[in-house]
Amino acid sequence: MKSFYISILSLFLFTSVAQAQDVSFGIFGGYNLAKVNNALGGDLADNKSNYHVGAIAEFKQGEKWSFETAVFYSGEGERFDDGNSERTIYLRFINVPVHFKYYITEKFSVHAGPQVGFLMNAKQSFVEDGDREDIEGKVNSSFALTGGLGYEFGNGLFLKGTFDLGITDLFDNVEFQNDERTRVGHLSLGYRF
Repeated sequence: MKSFYISILSLFLFTSVAQAQDVSFGIFGGYNLAKVNNALGGDLADNKSNYHVGAIAEFKQGEKWSFETAVFYSGEGERFDDGNSERTIYLRFINVPVHFKYYITEKFSVHAGPQVGFLMNAKQSFVEDGDREDIEGKVNSSFALTGGLGYEFGNGLFLKGTFDLGITDLFDNVEFQNDERTRVGHLSLGYRF
């Protein structure tokens, strides 16, 4: 399944590069607010804060449309009280989104598209800041639908808010009996060269 995701993303990227009228590259990073849907927690307080950082490329297809792709590290997971102790799930991904981007005005845009996430590790601890142990039965990649808003400041700086809605199950084990999917909000500040 991972090779299917990579093939689809590669096709989008190849098509974008072939038709691009203007290409720009940049770096970005920022704040994550993440949750693992259907894990044991259920409240807004269960969301876990972390960060993301990576590189981005935009391929302009005209005045209003472009394709945008990125490769970035993202710390995700969830923190919750399971009744006996505070438990934390730590997830580390390398994410590769491909966004279709539309400029509503010269500086304000909306973006949406698919994202493949490659899980670097999945750990859990049963006390706050306790020893972390591997989660058994983790899946090596995930697929998500993403969308959000962006604003270009005109001097290379940009601000971007994106929400990721995971659609594949992260864990294949008996401890987690439902489909566990990521839900992540990203707030990014970046610079285009």
